[in-house]
Amino acid sequence: MDLNDFAVSALDMARWLTLAAVKDLTDREMMFQPALGLNHPLWLIGHIATSENGLILDACAGQDLLPPDWMGKFGIGSQPVSDANVYPTRDEVLALLEKTHAAALDYVKSLTPEDFDTRPVNLDRFPPGVQERFSTVARCISGHVSHEFSHVGQIAMLRRIMGKAPRV
Repeated sequence: MDLNDFAVSALDMARWLTLAAVKDLTDREMMFQPALGLNHPLWLIGHIATSENGLILDACAGQDLLPPDWMGKFGIGSQPVSDANVYPTRDEVLALLEKTHAAALDYVKSLTPEDFDTRPVNLDRFPPGVQERFSTVARCISGHVSHEFSHVGQIAMLRRIMGKAPRV
């Protein structure tokens, strides 16, 4: 398996788990918070789209697919709220999740083996300490995959708290 196939496989596995975890959740369950201020599934999938856009598309490919107000709702440092009216609809969030994923896969498939070791084009947008962590295209891709896996684990825990069966 070459690097492109490996990266695509990792991205697809993370996304498959994410989508499986939210597939059967109702709109109300997508807003479930065991306590005020904690992440709810809708915020988590919006945040995952933000991560994929930021770490792969923006940092590495110089492409930004996020609507203007998205970072304030789902980005690092945003605070999940219980009011569903603050957020785009479930379908809108899932559509952007699909759009960022398709674009990220297209970008990863276009890379040469040497490209994985190159410096991301927009690395300077990250704080200095973070730049070291994401100093190559490969590190940005693996960083997003790890990040998505961590958040799908949160969705799995929220499902269990709601009394729902595991999805995978």
